Amino acid sequence: MNKIVQVGVEARNNLIKGANYLADAVKSTLGPYGANAAMEKGNRITNDGVTIAREIWLKDEIENRGICILREAAIKTNDEAGDGTTTAITLAQAILKEAVNRLPSGKNIIGGATPAEIIRTIEKERKEVTEKLQAMAVKIDSKEQLIESALVSVENKELADLIGTAQWELGENGMLIAEESAERECSVEKVYGVRIDNGFGTSVAINNVEKQALEVNEVRTILTNHTVTNLNPLVSILEQLQKIGVNKVAIIARAFTEQAIRDCMENTKRGYNIFPINAPYTDQNEVMKDLAVVLGGTYINTETRELDSLQLSDVGYAERIVAKRYSAVLTGKNDEKAKERVEKRTTEINQAIKGSMSDFEKRQLRERLAQLSSGFAIVKVGATSEVERKYKKDKCDDAVNAVRAALQEGVVKGAGVAFKEISESLPDTYILKKPLLAIYEQIMSTAPSGFMIEDWVRDPVKVLRIALEKACSVSGTFATTLIAIASENPKPKYMQEVDKQDEE
Repeated sequence: MNKIVQVGVEARNNLIKGANYLADAVKSTLGPYGANAAMEKGNRITNDGVTIAREIWLKDEIENRGICILREAAIKTNDEAGDGTTTAITLAQAILKEAVNRLPSGKNIIGGATPAEIIRTIEKERKEVTEKLQAMAVKIDSKEQLIESALVSVENKELADLIGTAQWELGENGMLIAEESAERECSVEKVYGVRIDNGFGTSVAINNVEKQALEVNEVRTILTNHTVTNLNPLVSILEQLQKIGVNKVAIIARAFTEQAIRDCMENTKRGYNIFPINAPYTDQNEVMKDLAVVLGGTYINTETRELDSLQLSDVGYAERIVAKRYSAVLTGKNDEKAKERVEKRTTEINQAIKGSMSDFEKRQLRERLAQLSSGFAIVKVGATSEVERKYKKDKCDDAVNAVRAALQEGVVKGAGVAFKEISESLPDTYILKKPLLAIYEQIMSTAPSGFMIEDWVRDPVKVLRIALEKACSVSGTFATTLIAIASENPKPKYMQEVDKQDEE
């Protein structure tokens, strides 16, 4: 495949042209008067930043590289915060513009900073802004405040009440998950399960392309910290399960080799579904024990047992598993046996908290305790049409992440006001001074004359902090780029025929 190579300021300008195309489209959705986008994929209407960003492409190969680079700010923000993707892209565009003005441009030296100095300066200023942001944080101390945080994202009082109330009852570590429902009305259902900080073992296992997730119901589970090199040690237990009518098994293991992945996928093609899922990354042994409590069965530890020793009694059961690239939610049965196991496990964790001398370790223990004791809640998003349901679901995805973030790190004045106030306190020489105004200015640009941002409007500090971090990281490096390389897009068939005729 032919490559297109551009060098110098021309390359950077074309990359920025593509980035601006993406940012201008995405940031137009900001605020209560922001626009919605009609998407071909899924026949949906949405104003979710990362959803829109994923679908924007340009024919020009170099400009499209710029889109891909800026899109990274939204994707990384979504992965970590689950909200704030439009904020990240809007900030990234503004920071990129300001950073480029500090760099040499062809024969005319607009600014005198070197690329390394630009990156260091942006990072230094980001840390200062983050400290100011955290100093402004107000702790959430009532359900009503949490409902207001939900309302900023979901823009629907009924849904805000459901989401805010549910998260308040779950606490700061309890997980809310939004799912589409066939019902007309929206509701909340409590779920018994655990969320881990790792996901599917291979993207080949994805069965929900739109969500980029592996989703499976009523599946048997095998828990181990062994590295699965192939399925030979598990053949016996898999055959036993097949004899009793089981054709879906999720293996949660430390790691999977390429051969093990191939074995899983080949079995899946033959109708015996085997789903590889990576074991928890943080505090692996203890979280795997938590999973064994929730799912039943036995956690097979490398220090005590081999994989080929598995018995039917060691196999657990999950009502539902939703695994993405870096996270997974596993839901078990909420019966009396499970409750007894959880009660015993929570007692052990409480004892560990009392005996721990580390604040960090205590925080981790409390998070695990909250999951086991509080579980999850699912916001079932209902509507009278598919288009409306998808629109509300996108809103709920942002809101459930926003309320949890609000509980964890507090809130500040919303709609870009907090960043605006910080900007006003910074010296004029700061790269981030003007970009911090971008959110507020964009929201006000689409609002009617006389519009005022009400005092109750608040944004989670965690979301703003992460959006700023990703925006600075992407735009700072982007600004210093002077070489662009991209694969040439293949010509349409009719053009190939024209070229062929010309040659003849």
